Amino acid sequence: MIVYTYSEARQNLAGLLDRAAEEGEVLIQRRDGQTFVVKPQTRDASPLDVGKVNVRLTQREILDAIYEGRERLAEDRPTYQTRKRRRSPDLTTRRGRIKRAPK
Repeated sequence: MIVYTYSEARQNLAGLLDRAAEEGEVLIQRRDGQTFVVKPQTRDASPLDVGKVNVRLTQREILDAIYEGRERLAEDRPTYQTRKRRRSPDLTTRRGRIKRAPK
C-alpha cells in the first residue's frame, strides 16, 4: 500500500483517487505523523438489479408457467363464502346519487 504525503495527495488528487479505486485504499500522512485512509465508498445495489438470464423459453412456455403457478395458489387458498349485499331501503345508489322515483 502506498503512502502519500499531504502535499503529494493535494497535487495529484485524481491519481490518488484512481489508485484507491484500484487497490481499495490509500494512506495520506501529515507532517505531524497523523495518517488518514482514503478508500472508495461501496455502492448499495438494488436487490432487484439482476443480470439477464438466457433460458431460451418461448412466450407460450412462460405463460404456461405463470398460469400453473396461479392455479397452485388458488388451490392452496381457503374458500370463503360471501354474502349477497342487501340493497338499502333508501333510494341511493352505490355512488351516493339519488334515484328518481318512477312516475
